[in-house]
Amino acid sequence: MSVQKQLSSDKVSAMDLNSKVKGKISRYISIIRSVREIQLILAITFIGAFLRIYQLGTESVWLDEATTYFLSSDTLFGIYEATKNDVHPPLYYFVVHFFLFAGKSEALLRFPSMVFGIVAIPLLYMLGTRLFTVKEGLISSFLLSISLSHIYYSQEARMYSMMVFLTLGSIFFFYAAIEDKRNSFWFLFIVFTVLNIYTHYFGFFIFPVEILFFTILLFSHKGRKLRFSSEVLPQIKVFFISVASIIVLIIPRIQVFFEQAASRVGGDVTWGIDQTYFIASLLSHLTLSPSPSLLYLTFFVLGIIAVILSNRRQAVLLCSWFVLPVIVSYYLSDIMPFHPRYLLFILPAYLLIISRGLTATSSFIFSVNTVPKSNRKFSEKKQQVLTIAFVSIFFLSALSPIVNYYPSPQKEDWRNVASYITTITRQGDAIVPLPGYISKPLSFYYDNSTDGTYLQGSGYSQQELDNIVHEHKNTTFFVLTGDINAANPNGTALNWLGENTDVVNIITNVYILTPKV
Repeated sequence: MSVQKQLSSDKVSAMDLNSKVKGKISRYISIIRSVREIQLILAITFIGAFLRIYQLGTESVWLDEATTYFLSSDTLFGIYEATKNDVHPPLYYFVVHFFLFAGKSEALLRFPSMVFGIVAIPLLYMLGTRLFTVKEGLISSFLLSISLSHIYYSQEARMYSMMVFLTLGSIFFFYAAIEDKRNSFWFLFIVFTVLNIYTHYFGFFIFPVEILFFTILLFSHKGRKLRFSSEVLPQIKVFFISVASIIVLIIPRIQVFFEQAASRVGGDVTWGIDQTYFIASLLSHLTLSPSPSLLYLTFFVLGIIAVILSNRRQAVLLCSWFVLPVIVSYYLSDIMPFHPRYLLFILPAYLLIISRGLTATSSFIFSVNTVPKSNRKFSEKKQQVLTIAFVSIFFLSALSPIVNYYPSPQKEDWRNVASYITTITRQGDAIVPLPGYISKPLSFYYDNSTDGTYLQGSGYSQQELDNIVHEHKNTTFFVLTGDINAANPNGTALNWLGENTDVVNIITNVYILTPKV
């Protein structure tokens, strides 16, 4: 072999070796990075888990949680039939039903909500990473982990944290199915979407959002001409099969849904948020603060601008996810009782847009493209430091509300109300909850069979209240909450109580009254 050929062969071998070494180094760096990301999301999930588990059973069960308990205590068939007359579908009650086999306690009752609240955190990371980058995935999941609103509903025996989790699953697998073209993802999209609708009727909002998104993706512009997208067109068949499957699977609840909707809009709106303050109330509720957070709003607006300018597909999905339910709910709030918690499922979209605003702002301030190649790594480091600083500001703003959240009563203390009533009543006394449905949280703690008292229902007119007092020779105790304003908006019951009773005690806004002597 000639010297020239030998040198050439040695050069090729050296290049191959160099390429292999670089390949191995690149793989090691990738592994290290992925391990670091896994460690970060595990740490974020651990923080979120701690905040949701801590003092899970400390607060007393309130009205809606007591409703969950009594409905879930029935048989599965009984739950299904009962929810035909309830404003919520049966799935969450089915889940709680099985946990109640372990016993009756506040922690067990809230355990499913806590679990759904925790698992939503890594799922949001997965969605954020899929839509944008790992940065947005980590930031949005961290913001969710310290979200006081999400913590609150993860510690309440209601279906809202479950709805957030199922919404995330539906959106994630829908988007992943389009990108990866995998039938298994389409199947999981069907599963999560159907389960979401069977959890809360407002979960149906996500379904048209996804249909709208896919429809928009079907078309692409080429010059001035509108054409079918070659990327999405092959998936039309599986998409329509998925949509048809969802519709077929929710048929058993469609009639119930319309009946409930008709009953909700058929009367006077006696409670809920005023349409005039709808947006402010909603934004305040998303952060569980007295007023909309200027910090969140600022980066939300910046995030909207960033996704519209650089992430068109993500902008369509996130904006429709956030905006469409808000528009429809704004209209509904004028004709039916509405609470911002019904829209908790838009919280992940809100946080994803905010996280994009954070990273976009950092990138704008320290733009890599405006500096020489030799300084780009340094500029990237500056971006990371600024992003961490922004996230730290969010953490510090959330710290004080979180610290104050746990020692402060968040719910009516029916546990102490029941204990107090036990000490002041004697056999033959009558206990009259006003309005009547607040007997549910009272009955969760108070057993009148051992006390020999009567748990008595009553109307709200002067005659009905007079009759209650005269029917019982012993003392009558009225147990009153602010719900009376919704149940009796003309105020006849409050007027009668003000003239004919004295306040015995007030326990976390629960009034205990007796007739004047």
